[in-house]
Amino acid sequence: MPAPDPGTSRAAPSDWLLLALIAALPLMKPPLSYPLVLPDILFLMLAAAVGFDLLLRRRRIEWAQANWVLLAYAVGLAPSLLASGDVASSLTKLAGSLYLVTLAGLTALLINSEAKLRRAILVWLGTTAAMGLLAPLSVAAFALSSGSGLLDYTSYGFGSLPPGNYPRLALTFINANMMCNYLTVSLGLLLAAKRCGWIARAPFNLLLAGILFAALTSLSPGLGGIALLAGLWAWLTERKSAPMIAKWGLAAGIGLALLFAVALAVTPVIYPAAPFVVRVPLTDAILVPSGRFLTWTSAAGEFLRHPLIGHGIGIDAAAVTYPRPDGFVEQLTDAHNLFLSIGAQAGLAGLAGLGAVIALAVRLTGRLHLDERRGSALRLALGLSFLDAFVYQGLGGSFEDTRHLWVLLGLLIAAGRLKFTRPDGNSHRPGGPLPG
Repeated sequence: MPAPDPGTSRAAPSDWLLLALIAALPLMKPPLSYPLVLPDILFLMLAAAVGFDLLLRRRRIEWAQANWVLLAYAVGLAPSLLASGDVASSLTKLAGSLYLVTLAGLTALLINSEAKLRRAILVWLGTTAAMGLLAPLSVAAFALSSGSGLLDYTSYGFGSLPPGNYPRLALTFINANMMCNYLTVSLGLLLAAKRCGWIARAPFNLLLAGILFAALTSLSPGLGGIALLAGLWAWLTERKSAPMIAKWGLAAGIGLALLFAVALAVTPVIYPAAPFVVRVPLTDAILVPSGRFLTWTSAAGEFLRHPLIGHGIGIDAAAVTYPRPDGFVEQLTDAHNLFLSIGAQAGLAGLAGLGAVIALAVRLTGRLHLDERRGSALRLALGLSFLDAFVYQGLGGSFEDTRHLWVLLGLLIAAGRLKFTRPDGNSHRPGGPLPG
Protein backbone atom coordinates (compact mmCIF):
# COMPACT_ATOMS: atom_id res chain seq x y z
CA MET A 1 0.00 0.00 0.00
CA PRO A 2 1.45 3.43 -0.92
CA ALA A 3 2.39 5.80 1.87
CA PRO A 4 -0.15 8.49 2.68
CA ASP A 5 0.42 11.88 1.12
CA PRO A 6 1.89 14.14 3.82
CA GLY A 7 0.17 17.07 2.15
CA THR A 8 -3.16 15.79 3.40
CA SER A 9 -2.05 14.52 6.80
CA ARG A 10 -0.93 16.27 9.93
CA ALA A 11 2.46 17.95 9.88
CA ALA A 12 5.45 15.71 10.52
CA PRO A 13 8.58 16.79 12.44
CA SER A 14 10.34 17.34 9.10
CA ASP A 15 7.64 19.84 8.09
CA TRP A 16 8.18 21.84 11.27
CA LEU A 17 11.95 21.69 10.85
CA LEU A 18 11.66 23.12 7.34
CA LEU A 19 9.59 26.02 8.68
CA ALA A 20 12.16 26.58 11.41
CA LEU A 21 14.93 26.60 8.81
CA ILE A 22 13.03 29.14 6.68
CA ALA A 23 12.53 31.34 9.75
CA ALA A 24 16.26 31.10 10.56
CA LEU A 25 17.53 31.95 7.04
CA PRO A 26 18.47 35.57 7.91
CA LEU A 27 20.49 34.48 10.96
CA MET A 28 23.81 34.45 9.15
CA LYS A 29 25.73 36.50 11.72
CA PRO A 30 26.33 34.57 14.95
CA PRO A 31 25.22 36.59 17.98
CA LEU A 32 28.18 35.11 19.89
CA SER A 33 31.82 34.73 18.99
CA TYR A 34 31.41 31.00 18.43
CA PRO A 35 30.98 30.37 14.65
CA LEU A 36 27.53 28.84 14.83
CA VAL A 37 25.12 29.31 11.89
CA LEU A 38 21.68 28.08 12.87
CA PRO A 39 20.26 27.27 9.38
CA ASP A 40 23.03 24.73 8.78
CA ILE A 41 22.30 22.94 12.05
CA LEU A 42 18.58 22.90 11.23
CA PHE A 43 19.39 21.48 7.79
CA LEU A 44 21.22 18.53 9.34
CA MET A 45 18.25 17.90 11.62
CA LEU A 46 15.88 18.23 8.66
CA ALA A 47 17.87 15.79 6.52
CA ALA A 48 17.88 13.27 9.36
CA ALA A 49 14.12 13.67 9.87
CA VAL A 50 13.40 13.19 6.16
CA GLY A 51 15.67 10.14 6.08
CA PHE A 52 13.75 8.71 9.04
CA ASP A 53 10.45 9.35 7.23
CA LEU A 54 11.74 7.57 4.12
CA LEU A 55 13.00 4.64 6.17
CA LEU A 56 9.57 4.20 7.77
CA ARG A 57 7.85 4.76 4.40
CA ARG A 58 5.97 7.74 5.72
CA ARG A 59 7.21 9.76 2.78
CA ARG A 60 8.24 8.89 -0.74
CA ILE A 61 10.45 10.59 -3.31
CA GLU A 62 9.20 11.07 -6.83
CA TRP A 63 12.22 11.90 -8.98
CA ALA A 64 11.36 14.85 -11.21
CA GLN A 65 13.07 16.76 -13.99
CA ALA A 66 14.01 19.54 -11.59
CA ASN A 67 16.10 17.08 -9.58
CA TRP A 68 18.17 16.32 -12.67
CA VAL A 69 18.83 20.04 -13.11
CA LEU A 70 19.92 20.41 -9.49
CA LEU A 71 22.19 17.41 -9.87
CA ALA A 72 23.59 18.80 -13.14
CA TYR A 73 24.60 21.99 -11.35
CA ALA A 74 26.61 20.09 -8.74
CA VAL A 75 28.09 17.72 -11.36
CA GLY A 76 29.18 20.70 -13.47
CA LEU A 77 31.34 21.91 -10.59
CA ALA A 78 33.06 18.57 -10.00
CA PRO A 79 35.52 18.56 -12.96
CA SER A 80 37.21 21.64 -11.53
CA LEU A 81 38.72 19.37 -8.86
CA LEU A 82 41.16 18.18 -11.52
CA ALA A 83 42.62 21.70 -11.83
CA SER A 84 42.56 22.64 -8.17
CA GLY A 85 45.78 23.49 -6.39
CA ASP A 86 44.05 22.87 -3.05
CA VAL A 87 41.91 19.75 -3.38
CA ALA A 88 40.82 19.83 0.26
CA SER A 89 39.34 23.32 -0.13
CA SER A 90 37.71 22.34 -3.40
CA LEU A 91 36.15 19.21 -1.89
CA THR A 92 34.79 21.33 0.95
CA LYS A 93 33.27 23.78 -1.54
CA LEU A 94 31.78 20.92 -3.57
CA ALA A 95 30.22 19.50 -0.41
CA GLY A 96 28.75 22.94 0.26
CA SER A 97 27.26 23.05 -3.23
CA LEU A 98 25.73 19.61 -2.73
CA TYR A 99 24.25 20.91 0.52
CA LEU A 100 22.65 23.83 -1.30
CA VAL A 101 21.06 21.77 -4.07
CA THR A 102 19.86 19.28 -1.46
CA LEU A 103 18.33 22.20 0.43
CA ALA A 104 16.37 23.13 -2.70
CA GLY A 105 15.39 19.51 -3.30
CA LEU A 106 14.19 18.93 0.26
CA THR A 107 12.18 22.16 0.17
CA ALA A 108 10.46 21.06 -3.03
CA LEU A 109 9.86 17.57 -1.57
CA LEU A 110 8.28 18.78 1.66
CA ILE A 111 6.14 21.57 0.17
CA ASN A 112 3.58 19.20 -1.33
CA SER A 113 0.34 21.13 -0.82
CA GLU A 114 -0.95 24.64 -1.27
CA ALA A 115 -1.41 24.94 2.49
CA LYS A 116 2.26 24.12 3.13
CA LEU A 117 3.42 26.59 0.49
CA ARG A 118 1.24 29.29 2.04
CA ARG A 119 2.59 28.47 5.50
CA ALA A 120 6.20 28.59 4.29
CA ILE A 121 5.73 31.98 2.62
CA LEU A 122 4.01 33.45 5.68
CA VAL A 123 6.81 32.18 7.96
CA TRP A 124 9.35 33.81 5.64
CA LEU A 125 7.39 37.08 5.81
CA GLY A 126 7.12 36.82 9.58
CA THR A 127 10.90 36.74 9.86
CA THR A 128 11.11 39.61 7.39
CA ALA A 129 8.81 41.61 9.69
CA ALA A 130 11.40 41.16 12.45
CA MET A 131 14.07 42.49 10.06
CA GLY A 132 11.80 45.44 9.28
CA LEU A 133 11.58 46.23 12.99
CA LEU A 134 15.30 45.73 13.66
CA ALA A 135 16.31 48.27 11.01
CA PRO A 136 14.60 51.36 12.51
CA LEU A 137 15.71 50.31 15.98
CA SER A 138 19.30 50.24 14.71
CA VAL A 139 18.92 53.64 13.05
CA ALA A 140 17.50 55.01 16.30
CA ALA A 141 20.46 53.52 18.17
CA PHE A 142 22.79 55.28 15.74
CA ALA A 143 21.00 58.59 16.30
CA LEU A 144 21.15 58.22 20.08
CA SER A 145 24.53 56.62 20.59
CA SER A 146 27.03 55.25 18.09
CA GLY A 147 28.39 52.96 20.81
CA SER A 148 25.21 50.92 21.09
CA GLY A 149 25.65 47.16 21.38
CA LEU A 150 22.73 46.67 19.01
CA LEU A 151 24.35 48.87 16.41
CA ASP A 152 27.67 47.05 16.81
CA TYR A 153 25.84 43.86 15.84
CA THR A 154 23.63 45.16 13.00
CA SER A 155 25.95 47.69 11.32
CA TYR A 156 28.22 47.09 8.35
CA GLY A 157 31.32 48.90 7.11
CA PHE A 158 31.24 51.53 4.38
CA GLY A 159 33.09 49.33 1.90
CA SER A 160 33.58 51.30 -1.32
CA LEU A 161 31.25 54.08 -0.10
CA PRO A 162 32.76 57.33 1.22
CA PRO A 163 32.95 57.18 5.02
CA GLY A 164 30.72 59.59 6.90
CA ASN A 165 28.31 60.13 9.73
CA TYR A 166 25.58 57.80 8.48
CA PRO A 167 24.60 54.22 9.29
CA ARG A 168 24.92 51.31 6.90
CA LEU A 169 23.27 48.13 8.11
CA ALA A 170 23.55 44.42 7.46
CA LEU A 171 21.25 43.48 10.38
CA THR A 172 21.67 39.74 10.99
CA PHE A 173 23.47 39.10 7.68
CA ILE A 174 27.20 38.89 7.04
CA ASN A 175 27.10 41.86 4.68
CA ALA A 176 24.70 44.56 3.53
CA ASN A 177 24.44 43.26 -0.04
CA MET A 178 23.20 39.88 1.13
CA MET A 179 20.60 41.56 3.32
CA CYS A 180 19.35 43.55 0.33
CA ASN A 181 19.21 40.35 -1.71
CA TYR A 182 17.10 38.65 0.96
CA LEU A 183 14.75 41.62 1.19
CA THR A 184 14.31 41.59 -2.59
CA VAL A 185 13.01 38.04 -2.32
CA SER A 186 10.83 39.03 0.63
CA LEU A 187 9.27 41.78 -1.48
CA GLY A 188 8.38 39.24 -4.16
CA LEU A 189 6.85 36.87 -1.61
CA LEU A 190 4.89 39.74 -0.05
CA LEU A 191 3.44 40.67 -3.45
CA ALA A 192 2.55 37.03 -4.05
CA ALA A 193 0.83 36.73 -0.66
CA LYS A 194 -1.20 39.88 -1.31
CA ARG A 195 -2.22 38.66 -4.76
CA CYS A 196 -3.38 35.34 -3.31
CA GLY A 197 -5.32 36.98 -0.48
CA TRP A 198 -3.05 35.53 2.21
CA ILE A 199 -2.34 38.87 3.89
CA ALA A 200 -4.63 41.79 4.71
CA ARG A 201 -4.02 45.34 3.54
CA ALA A 202 -2.82 46.81 6.86
CA PRO A 203 -0.09 44.20 7.58
CA PHE A 204 0.82 44.29 3.88
CA ASN A 205 1.43 48.03 4.00
CA LEU A 206 3.40 47.80 7.26
CA LEU A 207 5.57 44.98 5.97
CA LEU A 208 6.12 46.74 2.65
CA ALA A 209 7.30 49.85 4.50
CA GLY A 210 9.57 47.73 6.69
CA ILE A 211 11.13 45.97 3.69
CA LEU A 212 11.79 49.21 1.83
CA PHE A 213 13.20 50.99 4.89
CA ALA A 214 15.50 48.11 5.80
CA ALA A 215 16.65 47.76 2.18
CA LEU A 216 17.51 51.46 1.99
CA THR A 217 19.74 51.15 5.06
CA SER A 218 21.85 48.60 3.19
CA LEU A 219 23.01 51.30 0.73
CA SER A 220 23.57 48.39 -1.65
CA PRO A 221 23.59 48.44 -5.46
CA GLY A 222 21.11 45.59 -5.08
CA LEU A 223 18.48 48.30 -4.58
CA GLY A 224 18.26 48.29 -8.35
CA GLY A 225 16.84 44.78 -8.07
CA ILE A 226 14.10 45.96 -5.73
CA ALA A 227 13.21 48.75 -8.15
CA LEU A 228 13.19 46.31 -11.07
CA LEU A 229 10.94 43.81 -9.27
CA ALA A 230 8.52 46.56 -8.19
CA GLY A 231 8.39 47.97 -11.71
CA LEU A 232 7.74 44.60 -13.31
CA TRP A 233 5.00 43.80 -10.80
CA ALA A 234 3.35 47.20 -11.32
CA TRP A 235 3.27 46.53 -15.04
CA LEU A 236 1.89 43.01 -14.62
CA THR A 237 -0.84 43.97 -12.16
CA GLU A 238 -1.86 47.45 -13.37
CA ARG A 239 -1.42 47.45 -17.14
CA LYS A 240 -5.13 46.78 -17.76
CA SER A 241 -6.71 48.87 -15.00
CA ALA A 242 -4.15 51.71 -14.89
CA PRO A 243 -1.95 51.51 -18.01
CA MET A 244 -0.16 54.83 -17.40
CA ILE A 245 0.82 53.85 -13.86
CA ALA A 246 1.98 50.49 -15.18
CA LYS A 247 4.12 52.02 -17.93
CA TRP A 248 5.70 54.63 -15.68
CA GLY A 249 6.29 52.06 -12.97
CA LEU A 250 8.01 49.72 -15.42
CA ALA A 251 10.08 52.54 -16.91
CA ALA A 252 11.17 53.72 -13.47
CA GLY A 253 12.05 50.19 -12.37
CA ILE A 254 14.12 49.46 -15.47
CA GLY A 255 15.75 52.90 -15.38
CA LEU A 256 16.83 52.55 -11.76
CA ALA A 257 18.04 49.01 -12.37
CA LEU A 258 20.23 50.24 -15.23
CA LEU A 259 21.50 53.15 -13.14
CA PHE A 260 22.52 50.88 -10.29
CA ALA A 261 24.14 48.49 -12.79
CA VAL A 262 26.33 51.34 -14.03
CA ALA A 263 27.11 52.26 -10.42
CA LEU A 264 28.50 48.75 -9.98
CA ALA A 265 31.27 49.44 -12.47
CA VAL A 266 32.38 53.01 -11.73
CA THR A 267 32.84 55.32 -8.76
CA PRO A 268 33.37 59.08 -8.34
CA VAL A 269 35.89 58.38 -5.57
CA ILE A 270 39.22 58.76 -7.37
CA TYR A 271 42.24 56.77 -6.19
CA PRO A 272 45.82 57.11 -7.48
CA ALA A 273 46.15 53.57 -8.84
CA ALA A 274 43.02 53.76 -11.02
CA PRO A 275 43.81 52.06 -14.35
CA PHE A 276 41.82 54.66 -16.32
CA VAL A 277 39.38 57.53 -15.87
CA VAL A 278 36.06 58.32 -17.55
CA ARG A 279 35.05 61.92 -18.11
CA VAL A 280 31.26 62.25 -18.21
CA PRO A 281 30.25 64.25 -21.29
CA LEU A 282 28.82 67.76 -20.75
CA THR A 283 29.85 67.70 -17.08
CA ASP A 284 32.98 68.09 -14.98
CA ALA A 285 32.42 64.68 -13.38
CA ILE A 286 35.23 62.14 -13.47
CA LEU A 287 34.64 58.46 -12.79
CA VAL A 288 37.12 55.64 -12.23
CA PRO A 289 36.70 51.84 -12.16
CA SER A 290 35.13 50.54 -8.99
CA GLY A 291 36.50 47.72 -6.90
CA ARG A 292 33.89 45.45 -8.47
CA PHE A 293 35.11 46.33 -11.96
CA LEU A 294 38.63 45.38 -10.95
CA THR A 295 37.51 42.02 -9.53
CA TRP A 296 35.42 41.37 -12.65
CA THR A 297 38.51 41.93 -14.79
CA SER A 298 40.61 39.67 -12.58
CA ALA A 299 38.02 36.87 -12.54
CA ALA A 300 37.45 37.16 -16.29
CA GLY A 301 41.20 36.72 -16.79
CA GLU A 302 41.12 33.57 -14.66
CA PHE A 303 38.25 32.22 -16.76
CA LEU A 304 40.11 32.91 -20.00
CA ARG A 305 43.18 31.10 -18.65
CA HIS A 306 41.13 28.08 -17.55
CA PRO A 307 38.02 28.15 -19.80
CA LEU A 308 36.91 24.51 -19.65
CA ILE A 309 36.91 23.48 -15.99
CA GLY A 310 38.22 26.60 -14.22
CA HIS A 311 41.03 26.69 -11.69
CA GLY A 312 39.13 24.84 -8.97
CA ILE A 313 36.06 25.60 -6.89
CA GLY A 314 36.82 27.01 -3.49
CA ILE A 315 39.91 28.74 -4.90
CA ASP A 316 39.83 32.56 -4.92
CA ALA A 317 38.23 33.78 -8.16
CA ALA A 318 40.06 37.12 -8.16
CA ALA A 319 43.15 38.82 -6.74
CA VAL A 320 42.88 42.61 -6.53
CA THR A 321 44.45 45.26 -4.30
CA TYR A 322 41.94 48.07 -3.86
CA PRO A 323 42.38 51.29 -1.81
CA ARG A 324 39.03 52.00 -0.17
CA PRO A 325 37.79 55.58 0.32
CA ASP A 326 38.48 55.29 4.05
CA GLY A 327 42.20 54.78 3.29
CA PHE A 328 42.29 51.06 4.06
CA VAL A 329 43.96 48.94 1.37
CA GLU A 330 41.81 45.86 0.81
CA GLN A 331 42.67 42.52 -0.80
CA LEU A 332 39.64 41.49 -2.86
CA THR A 333 39.43 37.80 -3.73
CA ASP A 334 35.72 37.45 -4.53
CA ALA A 335 34.59 38.00 -8.12
CA HIS A 336 31.58 40.10 -7.01
CA ASN A 337 29.70 38.54 -9.92
CA LEU A 338 27.91 35.19 -9.85
CA PHE A 339 28.73 34.26 -13.44
CA LEU A 340 32.40 35.25 -13.29
CA SER A 341 32.73 33.52 -9.93
CA ILE A 342 31.49 30.22 -11.35
CA GLY A 343 33.36 30.76 -14.61
CA ALA A 344 36.72 31.37 -12.93
CA GLN A 345 36.36 28.47 -10.51
CA ALA A 346 34.57 25.87 -12.66
CA GLY A 347 34.82 27.09 -16.26
CA LEU A 348 32.31 26.29 -18.96
CA ALA A 349 31.34 23.06 -17.21
CA GLY A 350 30.20 25.02 -14.17
CA LEU A 351 28.51 27.70 -16.26
CA ALA A 352 26.54 25.01 -18.10
CA GLY A 353 25.12 23.77 -14.80
CA LEU A 354 24.38 27.34 -13.74
CA GLY A 355 22.61 27.94 -17.04
CA ALA A 356 20.49 24.85 -16.49
CA VAL A 357 19.34 26.20 -13.11
CA ILE A 358 18.40 29.55 -14.63
CA ALA A 359 16.61 27.87 -17.54
CA LEU A 360 14.62 25.78 -15.05
CA ALA A 361 13.57 28.93 -13.19
CA VAL A 362 12.53 30.62 -16.44
CA ARG A 363 10.44 27.61 -17.47
CA LEU A 364 8.73 27.37 -14.08
CA THR A 365 8.03 31.09 -14.03
CA GLY A 366 6.06 30.83 -17.26
CA ARG A 367 4.95 33.66 -19.48
CA LEU A 368 4.89 37.21 -18.17
CA HIS A 369 1.12 37.07 -17.93
CA LEU A 370 -0.81 37.40 -14.69
CA ASP A 371 -4.25 35.81 -14.61
CA GLU A 372 -6.68 35.08 -11.80
CA ARG A 373 -5.32 31.61 -11.12
CA ARG A 374 -3.52 31.42 -7.81
CA GLY A 375 -0.89 29.00 -9.07
CA SER A 376 -0.01 31.26 -11.99
CA ALA A 377 0.38 34.31 -9.75
CA LEU A 378 2.53 32.38 -7.27
CA ARG A 379 4.81 30.91 -9.90
CA LEU A 380 5.23 34.29 -11.54
CA ALA A 381 6.06 36.08 -8.27
CA LEU A 382 8.41 33.33 -7.07
CA GLY A 383 10.10 33.07 -10.46
CA LEU A 384 10.58 36.80 -10.91
CA SER A 385 11.96 37.06 -7.39
CA PHE A 386 14.48 34.29 -8.04
CA LEU A 387 15.58 35.60 -11.44
CA ASP A 388 15.88 39.13 -10.10
CA ALA A 389 17.85 38.18 -6.97
CA PHE A 390 19.93 35.45 -8.62
CA VAL A 391 20.57 36.82 -12.11
CA TYR A 392 20.26 40.62 -11.97
CA GLN A 393 21.70 41.08 -8.48
CA GLY A 394 24.16 38.32 -9.32
CA LEU A 395 25.82 40.79 -11.69
CA GLY A 396 27.19 42.61 -8.66
CA GLY A 397 27.47 39.83 -6.10
CA SER A 398 28.57 36.18 -5.90
CA PHE A 399 25.27 34.86 -4.57
CA GLU A 400 25.61 31.27 -5.77
CA ASP A 401 26.12 30.06 -2.19
CA THR A 402 23.27 32.08 -0.65
CA ARG A 403 21.01 29.70 1.26
CA HIS A 404 17.78 31.66 0.95
CA LEU A 405 17.99 31.65 -2.85
CA TRP A 406 18.17 27.86 -2.98
CA VAL A 407 15.22 27.60 -0.59
CA LEU A 408 13.37 30.02 -2.89
CA LEU A 409 14.19 27.79 -5.87
CA GLY A 410 12.74 24.85 -3.95
CA LEU A 411 9.54 26.83 -3.34
CA LEU A 412 9.37 27.65 -7.05
CA ILE A 413 9.83 23.99 -8.00
CA ALA A 414 7.08 23.02 -5.56
CA ALA A 415 4.72 25.68 -6.94
CA GLY A 416 5.28 24.27 -10.42
CA ARG A 417 3.74 20.90 -9.57
CA LEU A 418 1.06 21.66 -6.98
CA LYS A 419 -2.68 21.78 -7.35
CA PHE A 420 -4.19 25.11 -6.38
CA THR A 421 -7.69 25.93 -5.23
CA ARG A 422 -9.77 28.47 -7.12
CA PRO A 423 -12.25 30.76 -5.38
CA ASP A 424 -15.08 28.50 -6.64
CA GLY A 425 -13.59 25.55 -4.77
CA ASN A 426 -12.24 23.73 -7.83
CA SER A 427 -8.56 23.01 -8.23
CA HIS A 428 -6.08 22.96 -11.09
CA ARG A 429 -2.40 22.51 -11.73
CA PRO A 430 -0.37 25.60 -12.60
CA GLY A 431 -0.47 26.17 -16.33
CA GLY A 432 -3.19 23.58 -16.90
CA PRO A 433 -6.73 24.18 -18.14
CA LEU A 434 -9.22 25.63 -15.75
CA PRO A 435 -11.93 23.19 -14.68
CA GLY A 436 -15.53 23.78 -15.61
